[in-house]
Amino acid sequence: MKPILTSLIVTSLMTSLSTFAKQTCIDIENEVWSNNQCTKIETYKSTQLTSSPALAIILHGDAHNYQPAEQYRIAQKLASQQKNVVAVGMLRPGYTDDWGRTSDGRLGDTVGDNYDDETIKQIALAIQALKQQHNASKVVVLGHYGGATILGRLLGIYPNLVDSAVLASCNCNINAWRATLYERLKLDVLKDDLKTKTPMELAKQVSDKTTISLIVGKDDERTGPRYSREYYDSLKQHGKQVSLQLIDGNHYIFNNDIVLNTVSNALKL
Repeated sequence: MKPILTSLIVTSLMTSLSTFAKQTCIDIENEVWSNNQCTKIETYKSTQLTSSPALAIILHGDAHNYQPAEQYRIAQKLASQQKNVVAVGMLRPGYTDDWGRTSDGRLGDTVGDNYDDETIKQIALAIQALKQQHNASKVVVLGHYGGATILGRLLGIYPNLVDSAVLASCNCNINAWRATLYERLKLDVLKDDLKTKTPMELAKQVSDKTTISLIVGKDDERTGPRYSREYYDSLKQHGKQVSLQLIDGNHYIFNNDIVLNTVSNALKL
């Protein structure tokens, strides 16, 4: 078979598979099609909604030994406690949740290698699609741990997408965080630096209109306050709207009242 003909057949097959995948990713309450990938979600709505509600997106952290679902419970809580909110728990690319559903995309080794540009693009386009679907008046995003780092990168790469961002337990200096993990765990996968730009390197590109809240536990054993402080300093240096809170607690502050109240307040503004 001639190479040109082979190429045409492969291209046609890939197009057909992509079309089929899109047609099976149509339940907007539970999944969203973006960047030719299907991202799994759970959607919760306030009992009172206008035609232009606030949209909350919840991104879970790096899940090494469990199937993440807390992002769904947080979305449910936010929607039930407020008026005029659509809250979406989003399953990050490559992850499988406790229902056995898997988002398309690359999982990698979950040591910062899945904070790459394609992952950011998939999440950003999913948020944009949800914003349009719900005719959202504003977009507020909460990210924890790796979800916070992804959110920090997203703010710099897609600066006009998010109105308010809450980053909890952020490992915002990716290679410094990996080096610290390597010293403790001695895993070869952590040896080399990644070429991925950190949130700090992208701080200048963040929109001046976006409000950013950094929250970290004083006793966080995985990221510590250091990386949140460094990102805060970078944002401040470039004149961005940012605050930093050091709160009582360790790494597991995703569902902390201070974190959720910060998100709630951003949704009300």
